[in-house]
Amino acid sequence: MIEPRDRYTAEAGEAQMTGVQALARLPLNVRGADQARGLSTAAFISGYEGSPLGGYDLELGRNSRLLEERDVVFAPAVNEELAATAVQGTQVAAASGEARVDGVTGYWYGKSPGADRAADALRHACLMGTHPRGGAVAFVGDDPSAKSSTVPGASEALLADLGMPVLYPADPQDVLDLGTHAVAMSRCSGLWVGLKITTNVADGTGAVTVDADRITPVAPEVPDADGKPFAHRLDTRMLQPGLAEMERSREGIRLEAARGYARANRLNRAETLGAGSSGAGSTGTGPKVGIVAAGKTYLDTRQALCALGLGQPEGGHGPQPDGEHAPQPGIRLLRLAMIHPLVPEEIAEFADGLDEIIVVEEKRGFVESAVKEILYGTPGAPRVTGKKAPDGTALFPADGELDADSVASGLARRLGGMPGFATAGAWQRARAER
Repeated sequence: MIEPRDRYTAEAGEAQMTGVQALARLPLNVRGADQARGLSTAAFISGYEGSPLGGYDLELGRNSRLLEERDVVFAPAVNEELAATAVQGTQVAAASGEARVDGVTGYWYGKSPGADRAADALRHACLMGTHPRGGAVAFVGDDPSAKSSTVPGASEALLADLGMPVLYPADPQDVLDLGTHAVAMSRCSGLWVGLKITTNVADGTGAVTVDADRITPVAPEVPDADGKPFAHRLDTRMLQPGLAEMERSREGIRLEAARGYARANRLNRAETLGAGSSGAGSTGTGPKVGIVAAGKTYLDTRQALCALGLGQPEGGHGPQPDGEHAPQPGIRLLRLAMIHPLVPEEIAEFADGLDEIIVVEEKRGFVESAVKEILYGTPGAPRVTGKKAPDGTALFPADGELDADSVASGLARRLGGMPGFATAGAWQRARAER
């Protein structure tokens, strides 16, 4: 295990890190990977402090000499809007022809109310886009239970409206891995990419493999209108008719490039839990129920399924049910790393053969609505539930913060009466008797 004092300088190995420390390591990893590939790049970080990312600027400040040595400029701003404008300036500078490097990777940080404040600047930046050898990533701190905020935070709807793909890490390792993917996705798509960081992920601690070559991005093959490989051309003239083309590409080929990247790099992954089950597209005794979850909520869902006797926690070796209580139908589980945009082909593959999909997520039914939109009108499409059961009763609250117990409660209410999920029904009855 790498010593704490070496967590930012070690080139390989495992280090104990919080989510915030993984965010601080990320620009260094990207620079190291660029250098290894012979790319001439630099990095620029700007934002405004605020929990759950409140210690990010302090962590960067404590390592200012190291950042300078690695050609990473850290310039905290007086507010989030000016920071967003400054980060977008890095993409413009790289396209000016006067830069000393071929590309500058920009990082913006702030909590979800800060993203609200900076929305106008971010909207302009997303429309203009990013440089293919630079890229821009927005770290947005979400505080779902308002632990240290005046309002509860959930940023995905805003980021999607601004035109950003949204990646949702589950733990510090995910922060580093998905952060690396976010930079590569931004470069290939010409879009800013949002990284949703919840309080528990920012504050959480875990062993993180820090190797810069841990992630090898795969560029998707996305042809432009002329059949050539797509590369976004950044334009700063925010006037018609150029604006119409910017919007067209943002909603069209650039978003398609982001989907292509997610699929090429297998960011979203499906698996099957339970006895006597097989994978997507199976028939007969295969799973008839699917569950979709992302980020920290995915880990809570794994823990909840373990409590219900229907699976194991992520990376765990918990007890498996046996005998008459074995979950014969099995459960198909989809872990989303990118919650916007969803990849229609992945959702269709996941849904094939299922009778019902249960979407587990905090706050509003953002992913639930997207899944329903993709499957609407598809012959034999499964029922999609999430915030509410088909009879209108609540499954997962739209307020507060979910945990493994509340997820287990919601899943037990839905699964308890289904054939093959006797252990979920037993858990529900035992809970009611307490």
